Amino acid sequence: AIAAGRLIPDGKILVSSGQSICSKAAIEPVWYLPEVARRFGCTEVQLRQSIFRMTNGMYPELITRPDIKIFLPPIGGLTIYIWGDPDTIPDEDIELTCRVHDECNGSDVFGSD
Repeated sequence: AIAAGRLIPDGKILVSSGQSICSKAAIEPVWYLPEVARRFGCTEVQLRQSIFRMTNGMYPELITRPDIKIFLPPIGGLTIYIWGDPDTIPDEDIELTCRVHDECNGSDVFGSD
């Protein structure tokens, strides 16, 4: 693409050798229980009891610690690759490219796992 003129190296994200510079980040799910309950149209207590039952009591803190408002669900996360400055993520006026990559052992196309 560089040789054909479709891409022009900028020295920041794409260098003249054809390599691209990107950042890799792991994203782990975190549930804010009051908001999850609101979205499901139930109370936080009902949500906590349901998760507790559906996980066979694996997380007793859901019932015994109502002061803890977040839950780290036992589901896999994902990896994202970001081309561009990650510090600009909150700025909606700056274009950012992101590639979502499901966590799969040994399938990292960039060889960085």
